[in-house]
Amino acid sequence: DYRDFALLYRINVQSRALEDALRREKLPYRVLGGISFYHRKEVKDLTAYMRLALNRDDNVSLRRIINTPSRGIGASTLSKLEQNAKKKSVSLYVSIKNVIKANSITASVKDKLEGFVSILDGISAAKYKDASDMLHRIYEKSGYSETLSEERTENVEEFIYSAEGRDIKNFADELSLVTNLDDENSNNTISLMTLHGAKGLEFPVVCITGLEEGVLPYFKAQDPNEIAEERRLFYVGITRAKDLLFLSGAKKRKLYSKVQEQEPSRFIADLPDEFCNKVDKALKTVSSGRSSGRKQKARHSSPYAMGSRVKHTKWGVGVVRDCYGEGEEQKITVNFPEYGIKRLSLKVAHLEKIA
Repeated sequence: DYRDFALLYRINVQSRALEDALRREKLPYRVLGGISFYHRKEVKDLTAYMRLALNRDDNVSLRRIINTPSRGIGASTLSKLEQNAKKKSVSLYVSIKNVIKANSITASVKDKLEGFVSILDGISAAKYKDASDMLHRIYEKSGYSETLSEERTENVEEFIYSAEGRDIKNFADELSLVTNLDDENSNNTISLMTLHGAKGLEFPVVCITGLEEGVLPYFKAQDPNEIAEERRLFYVGITRAKDLLFLSGAKKRKLYSKVQEQEPSRFIADLPDEFCNKVDKALKTVSSGRSSGRKQKARHSSPYAMGSRVKHTKWGVGVVRDCYGEGEEQKITVNFPEYGIKRLSLKVAHLEKIA
C-alpha cells in the first residue's frame, strides 16, 4: 500500500523535486508535519503574480498580491475597488484603472495603486526566455525579495530553478492543477517529511534522500557536537524503517541557485558493508546497446528475479527482495513472513525455486 512508504529528507526545500516526480507518476502523497512545497506562501504569491501578468482579469490572484509585499493598500481601498468592479461588471484590474482615471481617491492611495499597476504592466510587457526568467523578474521587481527570511528565500530560489526551460503558459497551467489530495486518498498515501518530523513514526519501507555532505550533515553543522546531532538525526531516519531502507544521494545538485558537485555523506562510511547493497548509478550507463556496469550484468544474470518465491529448509517460503553480486559472491535478500528479512549467500543458502 502507498501508506507503507515514507520519503525522508533533511531540509524542506528537498520536497519540491520529490513532489514533482510523484505527481508525474500520478502517485498519491501527503506532506506530514509541514506544508507541500507548492502550498507555501512565497510560492503561491509568486504564482499569483505570474497568473495575473498572463491574465489581468484574474481577481483571485490580484486580491492575493495587491498588498504583497506591503504597499499600504488596505482593506477599505480593496473594498472600494470591488464595489466599483461589481457596479460596472469589470475585473478588479480594470476597476483600479478606472478609479485612478476618475481621481475618486486620495492622492496617496492613487500613488500606491499607480505603483502596483506600473509593476504589473512592467512584468507583463517584458520578454522572457522561459518561466524561470519571468519568476526571477517578478521576485526582483515586485519588492518581494526584500521581505523574506533565509528559509523562504531558499524556497523561492528552488521554485525559480524548477521553472528553468519551461514554457510560461504551460508552467502556469500545471501550477493551477496542484491541489490538495482528495479525501478518498488521504488514508492511503506516500508520506513525505523531514527527518525531524519522522520521530516516533515507523514505515515498512523508508527512503532517505540527500545523503551528501552539505545536506546531511547540513552545511551549517560545523563543530563536533553539531555533527553528532546530525548523525543522531540520520539514525532516527534509519530506524523508521521496518523492512526495507533505501539511502540515496546525488553527485550533482542545484542548491541555492547554483549547481554543485556533491560528495557522499560521511555517515555512509559508518554503515556496515555486510548489511548494505551499494549501487552506483554511474555504473549503469548504456553504450551502443550494451550495459557497461558489472553490477547491472550481475543483476540480470541472477537465477532469482525480484518478487519470485523461494523455499528455505529452516525458514520456509519467502519472497525475493533483491539479488546482487556475481559468481560465488552473489547475495540474496529474502523476506520470510514469519522470520523477517534475511540476507544470504547464494552459495550456501540452498534455496528452492517455487513456480
